[in-house]
Parts: sequence; C-alpha cells; structure tokens
Amino acid sequence: MIRLKCTVAYVGRAYDGWQSQKLGLSVQENIEAALHDICGKKTNITASGRTDAGVNAAGQVFHFDTERDMTPRKWMGALNGHLPDDIRILEVEIVPRTFHARYSVRWKRYDYCINLGPYDVFSKDWAYQSPVAMDPAVMEEASRYLIGTHDFTSFNSSPLSEYPDQVRTIRSIRFTREGNILRISYEGKGFLRYMVRMMTAALMEAGRGKTSAEHIRTMLEAKSKTIARKNAAPNGLTLQYVDYFDILALNENGMYREFLMEDTLPHGFVLEDLERRVRENVYPRAYALTTRHSQELLGTLLLEDETGGKILLYQDAEDTVMSLQEGLRERLGEAFDPVMIHGADPSEPVSLK
Repeated sequence: MIRLKCTVAYVGRAYDGWQSQKLGLSVQENIEAALHDICGKKTNITASGRTDAGVNAAGQVFHFDTERDMTPRKWMGALNGHLPDDIRILEVEIVPRTFHARYSVRWKRYDYCINLGPYDVFSKDWAYQSPVAMDPAVMEEASRYLIGTHDFTSFNSSPLSEYPDQVRTIRSIRFTREGNILRISYEGKGFLRYMVRMMTAALMEAGRGKTSAEHIRTMLEAKSKTIARKNAAPNGLTLQYVDYFDILALNENGMYREFLMEDTLPHGFVLEDLERRVRENVYPRAYALTTRHSQELLGTLLLEDETGGKILLYQDAEDTVMSLQEGLRERLGEAFDPVMIHGADPSEPVSLK
C-alpha cells in the first residue's frame, strides 16, 4: 500500500464545489470515478480543504492510498485520461503514509481576481467583472485591518454551533495589478466558509466608496454574523497554492526519518506526555507539532526515539535556524540528530532538556 499526493487544477464553473454530494456534480466525485475505473474498486480521496460551487483551483492537493503499482507519471496520465478537460492532474508524488493532505498544511494561498476594465469574455471564468470603478489603494489600506490573528466571526458563514473557535491567522494580503486585472492574494493556515469571499466583498465596498477603510476594523471587532451580508462572486476566487511542511528530514547518516504533522492537541497536553508516548513507542517516530498550543510549549525539545537516537525538534520560520543548529552540534556532538520543522517562530529562547 502506497500513498500518493496529487496536485490538481480545475475550473469551478460547471461544478457544485469540491466535495461529493447527493445533488449536483462535484470535482471530488469525478476524480474518485476516474480512480474506480483505473483501480477497479472504490478509492476515497482526501483534499487539503473544500472549495465552494463555482470556485476555481490552480493548485488543490489531495491524497489517496492504493495497492496499484504504477509510476507517478503513469498515474498522472491514467487519471487525466479519465477526467474531463476542465479538471487536470498537474503532479503526482509518492509520499510517506504520515503525509495528510489536510492536516499537514503549512499555509494556503487564495487569489481573488477582479477585472476593472470592460467586460472580458476571456477572463470571465476566473475574474469577477466589476460593473463599477474601484480604488485599489483604498482597498489595500482597508485590508491591513484583516492581517494577523483575529476573531473572524463577522467574515464567514460557518455556524458558531459547529465552529465555536473562529480565530484565524492571515499571514499576508497582497495586491497586484496585471493590466485591467486586480489580483488580491490571501495567505493563511486555514479559512472558514466564505471567509475570503466575504472579506473581498467588504474590500470592494470600500473601494467603491460605499464604506471607509476603517469600517473594516469596525466589522471585524463586531464579531457579528449579520454585519457582513455580501459574498464576492465565486468565479473570481482561485485556490492558488497549498504549502506543506517537509515530510521527510535527512539525518546525519543520510537516512530519512518520517514525522507527522498533527493538526490538534488534546486539552492539557504537556511535553511530558509527548516524551512518555515516544518512550513507550506509542509514537514510533517523534511527531512534529504545529498548533498554537505547541508553539507555546515548544522552543526546542530533545527526545529519544525507538532506536535510542537523539532527535531535536525545533520550530522556526526561517532558514537561519541552520546557524543555531551548528552551535548545538558543538554542544551535543554526535548525539545531535537534527529534524528541522519550518513552522512558527519559537515563543521562548532555545533550551535543552
């Protein structure tokens, strides 16, 4: 049994979203139907997340497990041979079973495109055709209130009964102009339902002069499900790219060690519990933890794996961690077996147990 990671692009116009459903045609069911034809049995796929009806993707990612022995190139050709022209597999990779298309995500990028010029039949499937003028400078000024970690209750339609925690982090919002096309790029770890489209609708209202840039802050602080009632049209939105943490880390002996990215931690999770699980072989590999809880708990953590080797877990967003590791190598000698985790900056100075 192997696990395959696939990158797929699709035009959302003809589909009722990514996820399979009883009524309507989805991207997922098209791909699973293709896999059924290839494998001769039902094969479930797991994506990085859902896209809504009419939303496009340039870099959606999904994984599936199979016993079928084919090279990635042959898998890509076989899948594309069974898929409609508006769904295209761009890449297929063999990955460790620890990889998960949803839970191993580092961040995602969504692009919303707006045509500020005359109606363009060639861009209508991927860019919203604005009937009125907008001021991109005002929109960019307003977007600054959305960057960072906030409670986005006002800017999504996910019910509080199902998603009580509506705090999310937006790493950046960038505006670029390509001729008549204004592209707004949102990067973040995760987004709630309609979140990008509702934020974009509010920015467009500011750009049209119907509200002020400061009104975005008022809406955000209101934490109300009724204050933002508009969604930007789905055709302007594209899931552009999904970035993942490294699935494999190379140790000093040239051997690869697998580790899993956990999405959530149980309440009250402590470092001693992680160490116990590693010692008792509950976790045969040291797990890399990337949640807000782990960011508070982990600066640097030294553990022993089942082979008795030392593993250093370190969280850092920049490649400058290499200079730090060199210093640790001198202190620890041959016992130092680095596993780099590109995630969040450590909340505390480096300390070794």
